Formats: sequence, structure tokens, C-alpha cells
Amino acid sequence: MVECSICHKHIDEKVALVNTDKDGNKRVICQECFKQKAGVDYETFAYRKENAKQISIAVIICLVMTIYAFVEKGPLYGALGLVLTVLIYFFSGKIK
Repeated sequence: MVECSICHKHIDEKVALVNTDKDGNKRVICQECFKQKAGVDYETFAYRKENAKQISIAVIICLVMTIYAFVEKGPLYGALGLVLTVLIYFFSGKIK
């Protein structure tokens, strides 16, 4: 059992969150305090964070493949790769 730094409620270590403030001090907070401070619950926050990582990896891979297509096949394939990369970037954030 640990104590929340904000509301001083005793919480289980499995559900406790470690927060680093602006000064670099680490503190333990509960999920309710996280929701009050961040405006969103922790599960949604974690899902959005993981989704952002996956989107960035997909876009980087598409850009590398676009450069390869431009060098090997020519500007037409490079332009097609750029269009597909932009479409992947915009539509990947819309899918839930």
C-alpha cells in the first residue's frame, strides 16, 4: 500500500501511478487524481499514447519506403508513396 501524494488516500501498488512534476520530483498518485489533473482517465491516456507511437512508426516506415521507391523506380512512384503516406497519417488517427 502506498499513499497518494495529492489526496493522501491509501492505494494498492498495482494501480498507483508515478508522476514526475516540473521540478523533476517523482510522486505517487491515484487514478482519480490523474483524471482530475489530466481531464481524462488513465486507460484512455495510455491507449492514445500507444496509438500515437504506432502512427509515428507507420509514417516513418512509409517515408523510408517512399524514398526507396523514388530512388529505384522514379518520381512517379515517389509521389505515389507521398500520397499514400499522407493518407495513412490522416486516416490512422480516425480508426478506433
